[in-house]
Amino acid sequence: MARIVVIGAGSAGVNRNVLAAVAAVALVATGCGSAAEEQATGPVQLTIWHGQTDSAGKSIEKLVTRFNQGHPEIKVNIEPGAATADGMLPKLTAALTSDAYPDIAYLYGSWAPNIARNPKTADLTAYTKDPAVGWADFWASERAAATVEGKVVGFPAVVDNMVVLYNKKLLAKAGVEAPKPDWTWDDFRAIAKKTTDAASGTFGTTWPISGGEEAVWGLWPLIWQAGGDVLSPDSKKAVFNSAAGQQALGLLRGMAVDDKSLYLDSSPAEKGQKLFESGRLGMFLSGPWVLSDLRTAKVDYGVVQLPGTNGNHETVSGPDNWVVFKHDDRRVKAATTFLTWLTAADQQLEWMKDTGSLPIRESITKLPGYQDYLKKYPGIDVISGNLANAKRVRPPTTRYPRVSAFVAEAIAQTLLGKADAKTALDEAAAKSDAALAVPGS
Repeated sequence: MARIVVIGAGSAGVNRNVLAAVAAVALVATGCGSAAEEQATGPVQLTIWHGQTDSAGKSIEKLVTRFNQGHPEIKVNIEPGAATADGMLPKLTAALTSDAYPDIAYLYGSWAPNIARNPKTADLTAYTKDPAVGWADFWASERAAATVEGKVVGFPAVVDNMVVLYNKKLLAKAGVEAPKPDWTWDDFRAIAKKTTDAASGTFGTTWPISGGEEAVWGLWPLIWQAGGDVLSPDSKKAVFNSAAGQQALGLLRGMAVDDKSLYLDSSPAEKGQKLFESGRLGMFLSGPWVLSDLRTAKVDYGVVQLPGTNGNHETVSGPDNWVVFKHDDRRVKAATTFLTWLTAADQQLEWMKDTGSLPIRESITKLPGYQDYLKKYPGIDVISGNLANAKRVRPPTTRYPRVSAFVAEAIAQTLLGKADAKTALDEAAAKSDAALAVPGS
């Protein structure tokens, strides 16, 4: 019987029990002979770090239980302690220097170039040719995010995009009409200003300044819409400090410093969501992953595509992956068995109903229960349709996490009023250029 240990996200998002869990697994193995003998003839022991919390974490637990019930030859055990999704790359990078790394980890698609170059990352290209996997059924953008220079490093886990959610009651109270699909960023700023009320602690919208990717990826659509980009075509130079970049960050600075309509969230985008759920935030830039929480909080919300620039409503999408790592062939095969089941249409529809995530397979939209899913999450049809506005992905370079960190700092300094947009972006670009110039990047 194969034994898979899933290490989930603890309440603090910090894995303090990895070594203890590994030691416990070793003790279990001694009951059936030596670890080497067990790996050769007995249960295959695997770990998976999923980093999911809240409704997503609960859904994974439920699906793992069902997998165990239907696959007596494989057992999936969930233990707390793995990093959150945001902290997965640095934690995994450290783990890969030893033997304490997992067999499967949930990683953002933008991290694929970083992890693909590690020799411990499994090449799943041959496995994707198995008809049972249904590789062609995944959306093209997902397959691309999971493939680096012809090497498939994982299975698609999530596909999403950014939209604007708005509180219907709050906008109506401020005498503001609900935004229409053809709205602009000037409209966005005006609505945010009108729905801000300092006396009641109500803000028009929010922006993270926590230093993570959540602060950065919302800026890219504004730059793309204005004709700019993140990096040069060869990914060797930063270009986000162009006029388009200055215009984008300047808009946000005006909202934060001049209008006081921007709540600056120093937590990992958590306080902003709580404000929206409690009716003290007019608009919230987010995606399908929050719909389950909004439903639980009974928020009367609407959904609309991002404001546009000259009719361009380009958004950002972040396909994520279940990446597989090599210990031995049996474990890689066992990992693909689990992921084939987990990413199958029936399981994914249940995950979608639990979390509000978008369909990662085209076939899911043809399942009888898909219409029930659409009814459960008002506005999910808008978010699904918004995938057509997701035309670009974040730069496929191993240095992207460092670039992101530099830009996140520039955003924080600008929105806090400590720097103007040009100065902050120019400094971030100089740091990025130095990082991008490092050999092997």
